[in-house]
Amino acid sequence: MPLLLLLSILLTVTVHAAEETKRENNASLVVEYGLDSLERRYYRPRFRFDFPIRKGSLFAEVQYHSRMNGRLQGAIDYWVNAGVLGRLGGDLLIELRLNHFCRHGTLRETPYVWNLNELLGRTILVRGGLTLALGAGAFIGGSDGYRQLATAGGEWRGFLFPELSLEAQLKLVNFRRLYYEAGFSLALNRSLDLFFRNVRHYEFPAISYLGLRLNSGDGGDAFLDTISILVGASPFDDLLKLEVGGRFTMAFFRNEARRVALAIEFAAPILNGDAFFAQFWPWKMIYDIGLDYERRFARGLYGAWVARYRLDLPVDDDRPFAASLFTGLALRNQPDFDVLEHDVRYEIMAGYDFKHGFTAGGRLALGICKGRAVKVFSELKGEVNSDRLRLDLRLSAAGGRSIEWRPYLGWKKDVGLEPERELPGKLLFGLGFFKKIQ
Repeated sequence: MPLLLLLSILLTVTVHAAEETKRENNASLVVEYGLDSLERRYYRPRFRFDFPIRKGSLFAEVQYHSRMNGRLQGAIDYWVNAGVLGRLGGDLLIELRLNHFCRHGTLRETPYVWNLNELLGRTILVRGGLTLALGAGAFIGGSDGYRQLATAGGEWRGFLFPELSLEAQLKLVNFRRLYYEAGFSLALNRSLDLFFRNVRHYEFPAISYLGLRLNSGDGGDAFLDTISILVGASPFDDLLKLEVGGRFTMAFFRNEARRVALAIEFAAPILNGDAFFAQFWPWKMIYDIGLDYERRFARGLYGAWVARYRLDLPVDDDRPFAASLFTGLALRNQPDFDVLEHDVRYEIMAGYDFKHGFTAGGRLALGICKGRAVKVFSELKGEVNSDRLRLDLRLSAAGGRSIEWRPYLGWKKDVGLEPERELPGKLLFGLGFFKKIQ
């Protein structure tokens, strides 16, 4: 997993340097939420970044499929994909990709982590609303018993009527095991679909999924406001080696005076192995869900009622989860702190956490250097409650147009207000990508 994450970073940085001036990078997000035929919650976000090169593009994807029962136990499939897509001419495309897949479990012991690396070449035909793909490849490393791979797939957009689409994917493993995905979707507007899908995936019986699919898109029907993802490393930390996180925000009822904003964020801290490039295991799966009702008081001054729900799920470990709910008031000088709108950006917040009592926090960013191609800035984030003080200091840069790439160097400290609970600080470096949709 870490090697593929680093590969995706190197690919995207290389492509950014070779970007053609008349073409733009692209970022997209697809989020599925619903139920499966075993009455489990199903959640599947997919972050994708495309970087154009001559006669094609490079891409990187991060996605995970979470299935949880009423006790929040279930499987999480992680996918980290990277590859190159080229045009052979006309409607014919060729793709070479490397897909890393691993399966973990929440709130239960997982003695063995099953993982695969698919090296796959595909030929893709795109003609109108019809897409057909054929591919072949092999498995590299990972769990035993997987060698050859052949794939076929297709999508028919506008089947019978414009809002209906059909999708199907087949995987033939070792020329004897067949896995598949097949289903349909019904577009409710430009960014929201109703979907049904029946799936027989690696080592799972056939399962059906029903739910809603949110697509990032432009236009009046697009709910999505921002997308961001980051991968960071802690080379001197004894417990954790990587931090992988993503966030997306949606804005509703927005006008010049007010808006309602929903933010969904995930973080997956990765445990240290025997060496820096040894096998890495997720320690937790952390979800933060925030809801703001924001009003503009004056130019450069916004007030908001905020609510935050945090869910902390141990991975591959049979331990109880932790959850907390916070509500309070906030002041900020721009609607989204992560947008580089002002040289000085701030947000202060105070309220009550139903688990940790009175809680206060804030964020402050200062611009250091502002060039035509690159901006350099510093950010300080802090939060204090009755148990502990959290500090996060980062020096970051930002470049790019449609997608901003943001390398950073930082230091984090978790200070327990009881001396025996204090944790040492840690150094971080990494790379993030950020896109403002609207």
